[in-house]
Amino acid sequence: MPPDPDPQDPPKPPPSDPPKPPVAPGEAHPGGGPTPEPPPASKTVLEGTKGEKDAALERKLKERELRVSELEDENHRLKTIPPVPDPPPPPKPKKKEWLKGWTFFDRED
Repeated sequence: MPPDPDPQDPPKPPPSDPPKPPVAPGEAHPGGGPTPEPPPASKTVLEGTKGEKDAALERKLKERELRVSELEDENHRLKTIPPVPDPPPPPKPKKKEWLKGWTFFDRED
C-alpha cells in the first residue's frame, strides 16, 4: 500500500508545456541539429518496392503455378478415354458378271 501523502505537501500543478507530437523522418527536430536519416528498410516499406528476395520468391511461385497447371492438364488428358472411332463400313458385295444367269449352263451355287 502506498504511503499516505503528507497533508503539508501541496498538489503539483500540471505541466505548462503539453507533450509535443513525434517528428516525421526528414523533418527538423525542435531541438535543432541534423535530422537522422531513416533506415534503408523503411524506404522499401514506405514505397512498397520489392526486394530481390521477394522478386525471386514471386518468380518461383509463378513457375510452380505454371507447372501445376501443366500437370493438371496432362492428368486430365491421360484420364480422359479417347473416343472410339466408328467401325469401317462392311465391304460391298462383288458385282455379278453381266451375263451370269442368262445361260442354260450357269448354275446358282
